[in-house]
Amino acid sequence: MKKTVIILIISIAFLSGNAFAQKKNTKTAEIAIPGYCCKGLNKTIENTLAYERGVVEWTLNPEKKSVTVVFRDGKTTADKIEKALAENGVRTANHKPNPRAIEKLPACCQPAAKGESGNCKH
Repeated sequence: MKKTVIILIISIAFLSGNAFAQKKNTKTAEIAIPGYCCKGLNKTIENTLAYERGVVEWTLNPEKKSVTVVFRDGKTTADKIEKALAENGVRTANHKPNPRAIEKLPACCQPAAKGESGNCKH
């Protein structure tokens, strides 16, 4: 019985330490998305971030045209996240979007992704 309790205590301490270490090794970056026009782009942004290695969480801010991303340091960087968004058609402050990916965006979001003004109706 004592061995089981000791093993349980050690396991809990080990798991708690790993959770703390993961929080400690995270960074937060606010990525500007000047190509954001409407909620039609949200799905593309969310799918990109959901599959980007090292991304822990994100908050989209449509009013500021930005996304705040929490990511694991050593797994990815803010620049890699920005490049992933651009590869999926999202125009960011530092990267031009992939022209082929722009074609897959909702029609109302395509002009903004290209840097043009458009009439978004969402």
